[in-house]
Amino acid sequence: MAAARRKERTLDQRNAIMGYIMVSPIMVGILLFSVIPVIFSLYISFTNWDMLHPQQWVGLANYKGIFSGSTLPLVWKNTLTYCAIAIPGAILFGMLLALAMNAKIHGVALYRTAFFMPNITTTVAVCIVWMWLYNKDFGLLNNILRGVGLQPVKWISSRQWAMRSVSFMSIWQAMGYDMILLTAGLKAIDETYYEAAMIDGANGWKSFWHLTLPMLTPTLFFLVVTHCINYVQMFDAAYILTEGGPGHATTTVVMQIYNTAFQYFRMGEASSYAWVLFVFVFVVTAIQFKAQDKWVNYDV
Repeated sequence: MAAARRKERTLDQRNAIMGYIMVSPIMVGILLFSVIPVIFSLYISFTNWDMLHPQQWVGLANYKGIFSGSTLPLVWKNTLTYCAIAIPGAILFGMLLALAMNAKIHGVALYRTAFFMPNITTTVAVCIVWMWLYNKDFGLLNNILRGVGLQPVKWISSRQWAMRSVSFMSIWQAMGYDMILLTAGLKAIDETYYEAAMIDGANGWKSFWHLTLPMLTPTLFFLVVTHCINYVQMFDAAYILTEGGPGHATTTVVMQIYNTAFQYFRMGEASSYAWVLFVFVFVVTAIQFKAQDKWVNYDV
């Protein structure tokens, strides 16, 4: 009996060792490319470093500098403006598409694929197309405006419209993804609920407001959380379309981090911006999870 137990322990140890060996490559990758860089960025946020000279410890000077300057409020205003337009817009249009694609129409799979394609297309390609659409002189949107007798709009070359234009493009690119998830949520709702609602005299709008929408709140919660995390880190769309202009009208927090680090080589200050962004995302996400009990319905 004792020999059998020793043999069993030996086999368990071998299996454990083999398991550690199998996961070690990914663990080493996470350690080298995620954990260590994050810890190092926290350290250099308290230093003055241009990557050419040794780090100089400055304590909280970087944080005091960015909070006392005028750049941080500007880039946060731009970032939050973008989020305020793009997040509700993507979810709203995704919902409308999901309701349309949930209907029994011929060729619905083809339509779903077409609406989802922008989401899997690279942002560079999407931006190139939208740069043509937004062109002030020969863009499609301004040609349409001229055709109905309206003045052309400087979509990406005016402070008034630049961030809105970036947001509109992001809505178009993301609504197909939201459509897929919301369609899956609609398919998960049992038809007997709608039959009971019809018996009780509920029309289409009441069924949507009191049945469909509450049943979709888990999916909507997921979309709100993930969009907030992703959109507050928006960089590529604004960088390609406007390069942060005109007049820093589309300079986001992540773009400011990029400019500070790789144009001005102030790595400590850039790391300070990054950690402020991390704290903001963490706090907002924690608040969303705390508040989900008030509006998310998990009862099916």
